[in-house]
Amino acid sequence: MASSDLQKAPEAPGLYVHIPFCVKKCRYCDFLSFGVGDCRRRYGPDIIERYFYALFEQLDAVVKETALRDRLTPREAELPACYDTVYIGGGTPGLADAGLIARLLEKLATVFRIGGGAEVTLEVNPCTVSDDKLRAYRAAGVNRLSMGVQSLSGRLLNNLGRVHTADVARRAVDAAKKYFDNINLDFIFGIPGIAGSCAGSAPPQSISELRDCLRFVVSERIPHVSFYSLIIEPGTEFDRLQTGGELCLPDDADERSMYHELRYFLTENGYIHYEISNFSKPGRESRHNLKYWDGTPYTGLGLGAVSYLPASPNGDYLRFRQTADLSEFLSTGSDPCVKDRGYEIQERLDIDARKRDYMMLGFRKLGGPDPERYRRLFNGSMAEDFSKELRLLKERDLIGADNKLTAHGLDYANEIFMMFI
Repeated sequence: MASSDLQKAPEAPGLYVHIPFCVKKCRYCDFLSFGVGDCRRRYGPDIIERYFYALFEQLDAVVKETALRDRLTPREAELPACYDTVYIGGGTPGLADAGLIARLLEKLATVFRIGGGAEVTLEVNPCTVSDDKLRAYRAAGVNRLSMGVQSLSGRLLNNLGRVHTADVARRAVDAAKKYFDNINLDFIFGIPGIAGSCAGSAPPQSISELRDCLRFVVSERIPHVSFYSLIIEPGTEFDRLQTGGELCLPDDADERSMYHELRYFLTENGYIHYEISNFSKPGRESRHNLKYWDGTPYTGLGLGAVSYLPASPNGDYLRFRQTADLSEFLSTGSDPCVKDRGYEIQERLDIDARKRDYMMLGFRKLGGPDPERYRRLFNGSMAEDFSKELRLLKERDLIGADNKLTAHGLDYANEIFMMFI
């Protein structure tokens, strides 16, 4: 397939690469990531380099169809040859030397065909950004930067366990704008205060602190922004603090007020609210993330990365995950004693399961699942296949007559999702 054809192909899959290292694990984070200091103490000072070399070895195995290919990917999974988005996430991929990122992109381009107009995203932390790195990323082919800012309040950044200050974040954004015109910033709302008890002087995030972030986004003309509602995940430090009564969370009404405020402010300033947590200027939606919500196949590489691929010969799809064990991942290609497969099949989806999956993920978008795309994917009618579910959602004012999410539906999106599980 030529590059021009790949850019036009509506079903071109996405490619995700996971780099699990970060400066320090944040208090709220349940992602598969590790503080690099701990990893260096356990695995040696060259752990990041060793991880990239293991990735390169696995990519060589894929292209050469060696026995290792069966260890990384189910033989029945149809591994795509062409991609039009690449997303390097983590962790903090920007923690690695820029030369390793460049070598990774070069290796990906030798193993797969990446379209000339591909969206290539790299995640960075404000404290890992420098002019030299940004210049090198751009020269290597990165054309979209995603930066985790989370807040511009010093006390809230401290509560979250972030390693950067608000001033560092502002300077990082200024530096990024010199090299990239396609930038996403991540923020969190509903951030708790931390104290011995909620009677202490440690209030949760205020609407004023949220507005500081919103004004910054608009004044800096950031083309894409994500605002995520904070969720206390099991096993995180926040989970432990909550159990000990040390978190002062905003009440539900205040958290919803923040969501309504950020929706109003951003849409009034020219942003399209296209997904529950995502806003963009026209034409700057995340092409890669849209694949997850549109039922498009994707390939995940690296520790714990998930793939969603068609499986021959019966048309089912497989959702499978690479090993989440770092020691095992590092030895995958080099240790002849490693015999077991390095992935876990999480789901096998027949056509009925794929339809429900498409509907559930599609309702993350404000426009809802696309009926025409549904017809192309499944050769059927969304309105007929899910007439009962759509009728109930409309009766509850969760979606409108056009199947788009209502304001009420945005506040109770989980009720929509549950309809299709």
